[in-house]
Amino acid sequence: MSSVDHKSDPAATEKDLTTTEGRIDYDVGSIYTSDILPPHDSAGYHRVLPRRQIMMMTIGAGIGTGLWIGTGTALYYAGPAGMAIAYTVMAFVVYEMYMSIGEMTAYKPIHGGFIRQTVEYVDPALGFALGMAFWFDWVMIIPAEITAAITVVDFWPNSVPTAAWITIFLVVIALVNIFEVKIYGHVEFYMSFLKVLAIVAMIFFMIIMTSGGIPGTPKIEFTFWKEGMAFKNGFKGLMKAFLQAGFSFGGGEHIAVIAGEAMTPRKTIKSTIRPLFWRMGSFFVLNIWLVGMCVSPNDKRLVGAKGTLASPFVIAIDNTGHHWLAHLLNAFILVTVISCGITAVYIASRTLTALSDLKLIHPFFAYKDKKGRPVVGLVLSLVLGGGLCYLNCNNTALEVYTWFSSLVGLTGFIMWGTLYIQHIRFRHGLKAQGISYKTLPFRDYMAPYGQYVGLTIIIFLLVGEAYLALSPVSGAKPSAKNFFSTYIAAPLFVADYLGYKFWFKTKFVKASNMDFTAAIPFDEEDRQMREEGERNPPPKKTLRHKITSVLI
Repeated sequence: MSSVDHKSDPAATEKDLTTTEGRIDYDVGSIYTSDILPPHDSAGYHRVLPRRQIMMMTIGAGIGTGLWIGTGTALYYAGPAGMAIAYTVMAFVVYEMYMSIGEMTAYKPIHGGFIRQTVEYVDPALGFALGMAFWFDWVMIIPAEITAAITVVDFWPNSVPTAAWITIFLVVIALVNIFEVKIYGHVEFYMSFLKVLAIVAMIFFMIIMTSGGIPGTPKIEFTFWKEGMAFKNGFKGLMKAFLQAGFSFGGGEHIAVIAGEAMTPRKTIKSTIRPLFWRMGSFFVLNIWLVGMCVSPNDKRLVGAKGTLASPFVIAIDNTGHHWLAHLLNAFILVTVISCGITAVYIASRTLTALSDLKLIHPFFAYKDKKGRPVVGLVLSLVLGGGLCYLNCNNTALEVYTWFSSLVGLTGFIMWGTLYIQHIRFRHGLKAQGISYKTLPFRDYMAPYGQYVGLTIIIFLLVGEAYLALSPVSGAKPSAKNFFSTYIAAPLFVADYLGYKFWFKTKFVKASNMDFTAAIPFDEEDRQMREEGERNPPPKKTLRHKITSVLI
């Protein structure tokens, strides 16, 4: 059966969307999201982002503060082996999450992303909770990135007040987001290119360094994995590394949000998601193993250091005596941090607006100008995220960064677990309506087993992080401050879900009533593109093109 042969027919389904005392009463199972927002309704956005920009933005999304600077925390508390295990396991969890999002979003690459998909496949209350968590996640990333930027510029002697640096960085981030989306796409494309260039250069540098190929530097190999340094702080250290890995890997799920502004969205999503296995393996897993070989976990500069010498990558370069390279990498890190801040504002604003477009929050937040800029979402995300940045004026950068990176990491676990549930329900809906998963434009070949394994890991991590919040790795006594600075995202998510569910009395979506009608126009576009390709076959790909298409 073709994926066009959908059994769902919104015209034949009773629609029940009533308002009672200012509340929207959903009778889920008899209402389709396409009734609220038609599948080809751009919701005021413009599809102007080309495939090359989205591909590079997705590649660069994870090469941020968490990788460059935050890995120092993981190495210091967990040791090289603990850090390597945490990041390798997390790479699988996130890769499978990417595949889940890719399958669902390629099928229906429409505005609202996985928030809309949760409303359609699971429960509107869960869609609200997930959307608020995703918005909260990206708003918290703004102060985390600005805090990291402050430590970056402090690497160079200067007398500029902290508040002034914060204001300068926020103005730069705001300016890029104020321009129309195609300008944002151009800026992020080149910034992501610089990120990739820097991370590839570090891979080669650390391979040479650990092999003893740099003059004056002995062969290191697994020296720092010995004498009890491989696993520091046992289980607590491992949980600390997992939390930092959650922060480091965050970002790639925004492909579902960008899909609403993408040209040729199905083609873009397929070509972006497929090579992620190689990117995850090289940019994250390989780098983490190498940095654990090049830097001692007992190096006091990893935690509490002033400036980006807290970055294990900069420490590795500094240990070789090539100080000019440390300055060069520091400049690259600054570009990385600013780039992540720009993306954080972009995604946060689109998420808040999507919640409003889907009638999950007040329509006031859905306002966009003629150029498709979500004005209210931009202003609110910038004001809230930017305001939190000024906590650096009264607290150490390390303390502020730890707060926000922990919140972002735990929120990531919750979101990824919800996305696994969403994908499992998506497959159930396809089966119930007689739509073969083999007809999907993009398919996760590990489904549904990969989702169940990933969900099991997420549940284990949530329990482990609760233990860490109650019994910190530093040995400090349990306190409300320690608990809420690490684990507040979990009770907030539960409160959002239960509060929305009881107030609006939402219902669980039955598999037979899931709305797949939004895929029909895209199926027709695919058919037209196939016919055009048969009439005018594209030239054969060269070997160089095949290699670059896998890597980039």
